[in-house]
Amino acid sequence: MKGIILLNYNENTRQVEDEEKARFLRNFLEQCFNDAPGVAEQIATIWDVDGPLSAPQKVKLRNILTTYNINVIDDFDGNLKVFIENQPVAEWVKPSYKLKKELDVRDPKKRIFLEMEVNCWSIFDSSEIEQEIE
Repeated sequence: MKGIILLNYNENTRQVEDEEKARFLRNFLEQCFNDAPGVAEQIATIWDVDGPLSAPQKVKLRNILTTYNINVIDDFDGNLKVFIENQPVAEWVKPSYKLKKELDVRDPKKRIFLEMEVNCWSIFDSSEIEQEIE
């Protein structure tokens, strides 16, 4: 799934990336544990706000994921991969950016902005596509 997020030119792109990546992971895990209300509630209590988790929250989440043999690999390049029993089930690719300029805007501070192009997928995306085809 691809998408575009518009950002102010002076926006902290690293922070926005972290927030969007965390949102992607949280949504994926909620879909995984949709049929297990107890686990879904545990994840909801750990993830009390949108955005990156604190260290203690990460430890709690890692314990839950280990129980269900789910590995989340967040590499230093900004990519995120999720595996269940060593099978890839979701991926967040580091976003790319385009600097844009809109001349129609009167305020010169708002003429320049960034387009953040997000590219991610999960096993739930393909099932939605298959349902639409049928």
